[in-house]
Parts: sequence; C-alpha cells; structure tokens
Amino acid sequence: MCIPYGATGIKSHKTVKKDRPKKHIERVSQREFEKGDPNFVDERTKPYKPKKEESFLDTLIKELEG
Repeated sequence: MCIPYGATGIKSHKTVKKDRPKKHIERVSQREFEKGDPNFVDERTKPYKPKKEESFLDTLIKELEG
C-alpha cells in the first residue's frame, strides 16, 4: 500500500524568524517637503555642472577636426 505524499504529518522545515525592528522613515512636514530643510548645510566644494550630452556625430566631427 502506498502512502500519499501529504499524509506523513505536518513538519515545518522553515527556520524560526527573529523579531527585528521595522525600518521606519519619519515623514517630513509638507512645508519642509516643498521649501527644503532650513538647517541644510551645502558641503559641496564646487558647483554642479551637468555634462553636456553630445551626439555621436558631434564627437566624430570634433575628433576629425582636431
């Protein structure tokens, strides 16, 4: 006589999870969200300048010219 797969009993093969504190990020006020943090200190050494994106043809022409 065959024993069905699920008839052997209930055994849990899972490890016991530890209770960890949930990660929580405090919500900021609407004013601070819109206007920014009044106590923010800018620590950058030089101003941010985004890179100018050039097309492949522009870079190819510059290389051929110079």
